Amino acid sequence: MVRKVVTTVRLLAGLLVILLGTSAPVAAGFRLVSYNVENLFDLTLSGSEYPDYTPGAAMGWNEATARVKYANIASVLAGAGADVAVLSEIESPKALARLQRELLNAGHPLAHGVVATHPSIVRCAVLSCFPVSEVRDIIPGPEQRAILRVTLDVLGTPVVVYANHWKSKQGPESQRMLYARALSADIATLPSGTDYILAGDFNAHYNEWQRFPEEPRLNDTHGKTGINHLLGTVFNDAMVSEEGLKKGRGKHYDLWMELSPENRWSYIYHGRKGSLDHILLPAALYDGHGISYVDGSFQRYTPDHLMKNGEIFRWQRGDRGRGRHQGRGYSDHLPVYAEFRMGPFTPVRTPRVIARAPSPKQSPTDVSVADLYNLPAGSSNYRLRGVVVLYKAGSNAVVKSPQGRAIYLYKAGKALETGWIVDMTVTRLKDYYGLREITSLTDLEVRGKADTGAHLLTVDDGVNLSDASRVNEVVAEVCGLYHGGWLHYGKGRSIRVYTVKGVARPPDETFVCLSGVRIGYHRSPELVVDRAGQVKQVNR
Repeated sequence: MVRKVVTTVRLLAGLLVILLGTSAPVAAGFRLVSYNVENLFDLTLSGSEYPDYTPGAAMGWNEATARVKYANIASVLAGAGADVAVLSEIESPKALARLQRELLNAGHPLAHGVVATHPSIVRCAVLSCFPVSEVRDIIPGPEQRAILRVTLDVLGTPVVVYANHWKSKQGPESQRMLYARALSADIATLPSGTDYILAGDFNAHYNEWQRFPEEPRLNDTHGKTGINHLLGTVFNDAMVSEEGLKKGRGKHYDLWMELSPENRWSYIYHGRKGSLDHILLPAALYDGHGISYVDGSFQRYTPDHLMKNGEIFRWQRGDRGRGRHQGRGYSDHLPVYAEFRMGPFTPVRTPRVIARAPSPKQSPTDVSVADLYNLPAGSSNYRLRGVVVLYKAGSNAVVKSPQGRAIYLYKAGKALETGWIVDMTVTRLKDYYGLREITSLTDLEVRGKADTGAHLLTVDDGVNLSDASRVNEVVAEVCGLYHGGWLHYGKGRSIRVYTVKGVARPPDETFVCLSGVRIGYHRSPELVVDRAGQVKQVNR
């Protein structure tokens, strides 16, 4: 069953552009993030919810807990830099619209959004900074979730995105075969050479056919799997390679193959890591026409706050996951992402952002500040170029990529001066209670001077300072009521304030303005006051 809803989508997209504002994708390309958000329900009683998500009932799914859940998911998408987001487990258009509002609050608008229309408790959805020109539901079978097919207008080039959420492993492989057959049949209707991307939660590992002996109850298909055999990610009992795909040896390349085997996971079940979330590409993304894959760009998004005690920091509920909502956590999956650009495919020998830290003996790898949040801690050899020194306190500093992220230098910024534009080689990264830091650098080169004011974070009613993507930013000014170590600002927002040794805390119940403070992180975001001059009491 296929349903066209083009006119409705265009109208909705137009309204969302007016209400939410437009995104500003990089003209040369975009980043696609695939993320199972784990049960993002709205607060309207429809009767089809899971009982644990009945609004206002005993399990505690209410405005307070929903506010945290939506803000946390939005912070992940913003932190991952999504230009296009393929989402699993969205309840409704109302839930997606609220997520869009949270993304706007996080300073990362994705104005165009669509949800599968075929009835199911949770559905697939797509958010995009590009307009949507066509939407279809692909129905694998009775009582199955729809695969959502969305055509995006990427700077005049149509790109088809298939959002997937296949049957869970509570059922045998034959149930996932239904999805693979329906998806393959729809792909066969596309004109030859169409640029398309398969993404989502396939509930199958990249090497599913090899893992059947470990889970024989799943194998009711004589060793064949939907993802490997029907979608053609294997050829002659081996995973398809990029070179093989271009030569017709296989139908799709699974981007998990770009990472080392120990890093091929985005989900943990009873201590076992798995690769259920995928981005699969056809040969059309490796040709010289339309959109092409940026070779080596596939990664998991793994900032420290998405992990806790070696486990994914999923949405927390009491009684070992069966009780009340606790108002903490994110999802039971990690996001994965890949980048695409206009123009012909360009192969590279090693990924742009690699899974292992390179040897310091090698030439440094050029990266952005945002990339440093996804690279492993420890010895490193990464080159930052054109970053601005926003903040200096003794031998500590903050540097920021223009229009990008900022990062803290702990006891590594003695030679820097506020306002410098510099190139530097990062030789050690560290995580300190969730804060990513540079602790050692070399080969510093000063390129010029910058107006730091243009790079400070301006706080208005839409800015949430507790958003994880804001960590290490330097705030121009934020004003509010100080009480008990917390600053209450904006419309109902608050953030902890940490004053370093020797700096007096403001008196309780005073209205203060903090200027030039950085957003640190010690198990949760906090404003760090290094100097008394950064705090000013104000008479209201």
